[in-house]
Amino acid sequence: MAQDSLVRVEATEPVAATPESRVLWAPVSSRVLAQGDRRLEASTFLTDGYGLRQGLEALSSTLPMSRIADVWQPLRLKGVQVDPGMGLPFLSAGQVFESQPRVRKWLAPAMVTHAETRYLDPGWIMMSCSGEVGRVTAVYDEHLDKVVTHDLLRVVPRSSADYGWLYAYMKTPTFFAIARSSQYGHMIKHLEPDHVLSMPIAMPDLETRRSIARAAERAIDMRRSSRKLQAEADRLYAGLINPRREPIKASVYSTVRASTLLTGRRRLEGQYYRADVLHVEALVMRAAKRIQPLHEVVSSVTMSNRFKRYFGDNGTTYRSASELFDVNPAVTKRIYAGLVPNADDYLLHPGELIMARSGQTYGLLGRTMVLNQNHEGCFGSEDLIRIAPDATKVRTGYLQTVLNHADYGRPRVVRFASGTSVPHLDPPDIREVLIPRFDAVQEDRIADLADEAAELSAEADRLESSAIQAAEEATSTLTGRHGTLRFGGDRDTSSR
Repeated sequence: MAQDSLVRVEATEPVAATPESRVLWAPVSSRVLAQGDRRLEASTFLTDGYGLRQGLEALSSTLPMSRIADVWQPLRLKGVQVDPGMGLPFLSAGQVFESQPRVRKWLAPAMVTHAETRYLDPGWIMMSCSGEVGRVTAVYDEHLDKVVTHDLLRVVPRSSADYGWLYAYMKTPTFFAIARSSQYGHMIKHLEPDHVLSMPIAMPDLETRRSIARAAERAIDMRRSSRKLQAEADRLYAGLINPRREPIKASVYSTVRASTLLTGRRRLEGQYYRADVLHVEALVMRAAKRIQPLHEVVSSVTMSNRFKRYFGDNGTTYRSASELFDVNPAVTKRIYAGLVPNADDYLLHPGELIMARSGQTYGLLGRTMVLNQNHEGCFGSEDLIRIAPDATKVRTGYLQTVLNHADYGRPRVVRFASGTSVPHLDPPDIREVLIPRFDAVQEDRIADLADEAAELSAEADRLESSAIQAAEEATSTLTGRHGTLRFGGDRDTSSR
């Protein structure tokens, strides 16, 4: 077949197209079938990522990933789970992207093959390669010394000088679109190391790359500092609740009075009476100077109704419950808020506490976080319990630490969960969660650390977003595009 002949490719099902065309077919040169790793899947050629890749590869300054970094993946891991603390701590792909990753599974050491390849290094970049491919994150202290799933690609810059630029560029909509255009598979999409090694890396002038790199690396450092501040707040709170460091009971059963089943909203679910939760409650009751239910120290604890979603390119930024607990997630969905009844009830407000109200008891269920200025005006999922703090009664940072503490907070919240396949929490139960009170000096020390951690994290997100936007604009300038690409494929021309 001649190199300049054309092949018509057509999708068998709708594929995202640009707003200008909305066509589901396009001619491409037959030469693309004779080089690289091109496949005969029409979606490969009908996505924005394919065109963006072609534009970058035509530039003499563009380099393939293989010139800048090594990309590899450990062998598939088939671990055997053991009791908590009895094996090697393990993190799944989703946990690595969380803002507060916590170990949920422990693996038998003897069954973890090639263990030395399962650990991460702070200088690496992690990239999702299964399911929602193309997501990128840095390596933080919480990831170190833990077995990390094989289901993440390890991107290792060959020079530390390239780390910041590579990180910012890999988080741009352009690179995300290119990665998505390279995925393969039917129900579950995948990327292989070889696919990423051949992806084009835009290389603007050196000063531009250095400026963006400094901002990206500064944001990562700020986020690391933020996590250390919150860890110190958690440590202080744990010292108040359990100063003698009593080991928490791990019995699989406990004995309670029958009368406890006859009052309030008690259910016959055993998890409410778990021995470890009852032990923690006893520690809280013994340590606190006084106890108050949550509803006495906040303005409100509410939850919104379910609603039908209408998504579109020009809608309001939408955040799901899981996205809110990830590290600075990209905006991938926009919702037409005007089509939702009582839309104002779903908007997110800085200073408000949100709690994940559904999911697995070992997952995000019951997690809380304090919203910041970056969430202003965003449309939140109904799958959140919203807690409005009352600063005259308790400081938000202290309340956040009490509710979200891994050992002495969240277990006391999750005990209220009901349901089988997908447990849920309800506001009437959350209003009754007991909040231990100490003297003002002790609470203020914890609140100061937690508040500073939240502010530093928010600032890190803003700085990182600015660096990513600058990387996107620099890439757009190189290729001569009008406007910059947003996640979802639509273009933002407001700054042009």
